[in-house]
Amino acid sequence: MIPAMDHIVELRNVSKRYGNHTALESFSLAVGRGEFLTLLGPSGSGKTTLLRLVAGFEQPESGEVLIDGKDASSLPPYHRNVNTVFQHYALFPHLTVYGNVAFRAGSPTPRRAPRRARPEAAPADAGRIEAVAGAVGHHFHLRNSRPK
Repeated sequence: MIPAMDHIVELRNVSKRYGNHTALESFSLAVGRGEFLTLLGPSGSGKTTLLRLVAGFEQPESGEVLIDGKDASSLPPYHRNVNTVFQHYALFPHLTVYGNVAFRAGSPTPRRAPRRARPEAAPADAGRIEAVAGAVGHHFHLRNSRPK
């Protein structure tokens, strides 16, 4: 078992229900720093609910969601230092396409969509952001549009 202080994400006895359906019941999980985690299971087993709880798109009925040892249960998604890619992308409607791609490269709380990578972003990060955002380059008007 990984010592508690080395957990980057931890869920303790988390429960989540949607009406009469129980998606997660007293679920616990600890993910160590640097670990790669894959969730496998049939439809309806709670995989997406688990990811949505960690990302902050859902709130648990009970239990704790800890990120880097701190309770994150009530933090909004843009105040969490986590990155999750869903089957159906979760976009921040207040950010442009570029801003959504650049999220987490600079400021932990994006307030506006940058036209270029923020100067405080590491050069390697800035290059990757430009490359991904450049993928919409032939549709440049999309780069500065917002999700609908």
